[in-house]
Amino acid sequence: MLAKSPLNSLYPTSVLKSADEFFDAMDAVLKNGAIEEKEAHLIALGTAAATKCKYCIPYHLAEAKRLGATEEEIKTAVLIASDVLRMSTLLYGNDYDLAEFKKLLSGN
Repeated sequence: MLAKSPLNSLYPTSVLKSADEFFDAMDAVLKNGAIEEKEAHLIALGTAAATKCKYCIPYHLAEAKRLGATEEEIKTAVLIASDVLRMSTLLYGNDYDLAEFKKLLSGN
C-alpha cells in the first residue's frame, strides 16, 4: 500500500485497506463523478481555502490549472467559498434563528 501512495502511511494498519479503497473511490468521484473534474477541483480548492488546508490548496490549484481553469475561475471559486464562510460566521455567531432564515429563503 505504501508503494501505491506514501499518504497511506498516515493510516493505522487496521484501516489501511479500507482507507485506500476510500481514496480510490474519492479519486473516481473527482475524475468521473456527476460534476466535471475541473469544477470538482474548483469546489475542492474553495473548500481548502476556506478551511486553510495548506496541503489541499496546492494540490487542487494545480489540478484545476492542469484541467484548464482560468485565473478568473480560480478567483471566483475562492470568493464563493469565502462568502459562504463569511455568512456562516455572521449567522452562527449571532445565533440567527434557523427557522427565520428558512422563511427568508422561501419568501414568506
